[in-house]
Amino acid sequence: MNKLYNKETDIVKGLSDFFSKIDFHFTKPQIKIIPHIISSIVNAENITTLDISKCFIDDSFLTNQSSIEKKLWRFFNNPKFNGIAFFNSSIKYIINNYKALKHNKLVVVMDHMFMKNNFVTLMFTLKVGKQSIPIWFRCDKTKSNRHHEIDELTKKWLFSEKVIFNAIDEVINLLSPIKSKITFLGDRWFCNLKMMKHIHNKGHYFCIRAKINSNIKIFIYDKKEKHYIYKRFLDFKTQKHHALYHKNIMVGSFHFKCNLSIARSKLSDDPWFILSNIEPNQALREYSHRFGAIEMFFKSQKTNGFNLEKTKIRNLHAYENLYSLVCFAGLWLTIIGIDYTKNYNHVKKNLNIKFVKNNKNGKPIRILSIFNLGLTIFRMCYNSYINYKIKTNMQLYL
Repeated sequence: MNKLYNKETDIVKGLSDFFSKIDFHFTKPQIKIIPHIISSIVNAENITTLDISKCFIDDSFLTNQSSIEKKLWRFFNNPKFNGIAFFNSSIKYIINNYKALKHNKLVVVMDHMFMKNNFVTLMFTLKVGKQSIPIWFRCDKTKSNRHHEIDELTKKWLFSEKVIFNAIDEVINLLSPIKSKITFLGDRWFCNLKMMKHIHNKGHYFCIRAKINSNIKIFIYDKKEKHYIYKRFLDFKTQKHHALYHKNIMVGSFHFKCNLSIARSKLSDDPWFILSNIEPNQALREYSHRFGAIEMFFKSQKTNGFNLEKTKIRNLHAYENLYSLVCFAGLWLTIIGIDYTKNYNHVKKNLNIKFVKNNKNGKPIRILSIFNLGLTIFRMCYNSYINYKIKTNMQLYL
């Protein structure tokens, strides 16, 4: 008789064993239900309580789908459960116990995710390969899901210096066990000179895109005139196939010294004005990595993964609780994908998934993101006869 591998009970036990290592300040019923919900989210590839309930299996003897759905609603809306605290404790444990494959520089992407249901998330992700994993987030609810229509209350909080500075400090502290410099990448929403100076003073790096119509004062040293001259971003002429670099410029009223890289990119209609404290040519390369990393991550949460925008949740607290489990589920699948690529030569006889192919020049290119590789492994191996264990120890390799 063939043996079934990776049954629901096996998956839940594995996740429960991992969570038992973390000092959560939650009730036993809350801790007990979390592995079931995470497994069900991945299995359903959806986050509506209806779809989660269809895949939900536990020992509470609830067989009526409507009863399970109500149980899920109660959990997400429970004021005594803090999803952010759950995720923070989990990611801290994972980072503290990471294993290094090689010495990597750390790249953190800062961005905002806007949802059709008017939720907006301030997100910090850690670049892993060509994609990224969530390491810090905060959510808010606004009156509109359009960037230019964000209401003032949301701007004052989620886009405020206080929140972003605090996030940067928490991320630096979180990643400190890796003992490596961090490069923070941010789009035009993060064009804040005080923030750049804050990162610089902490001993880390930044590559931030400036707004072309920004009022930021730029002072560039004129070698002919032998003094600094004042310019605005609009004063610079950009060329299609030629980048401009300016080192040791001074910006802002407090004359903060940094570098400026100017270029046009296929990824954007507007020219790039990148302020950084690294070599200007390197800054352009670093910033270009932002797009693939953060877009893959957002796609994994939306259309290419868990269909987050289908949620019917409208309460901010409930949404944060759901989102924390979605982030953990995505992180879990990414770790499964990383583990498979690391051990491919040893496991391919039992499970052979093609995740790279050679291009016309014979260079290997990835055809599956690490997240999608993890999701493919889960689809194929969950409750199957394939002798390959789905990893639940959350061992992160960098």
